[in-house]
Amino acid sequence: MKLNYYCSSPSCNKLNSIKVKSNNRYDLKQEIGLEINEPCKYCGSYTKRHINRLHASSNYVIILGGLLLAILITIILWDFGFISTLSGSIPIAIWMNQEKKASAFNKVLLDD
Repeated sequence: MKLNYYCSSPSCNKLNSIKVKSNNRYDLKQEIGLEINEPCKYCGSYTKRHINRLHASSNYVIILGGLLLAILITIILWDFGFISTLSGSIPIAIWMNQEKKASAFNKVLLDD
């Protein structure tokens, strides 16, 4: 999952991101702790943010992978006539799953 945060430098204030394996904030707390201290990818200043300030977004690489898989299945199943239902549902299902995970992550905040 990709998590976004803004740089704390007043001159930069650009969107940065980190990639983590956690699907919720409780697992993220176990993985990286209560705060992240990452360098800004644009200006290099370190940004210290609480994990409640992170926002999840969909990973579009996985969605594009689903689209390529749908195209491959369309080519394979062209003669059978399952083109519209099977190949169209794969990228939509992957996109919906990614959005559901991101929404669930963004709704839950930690109390500390």
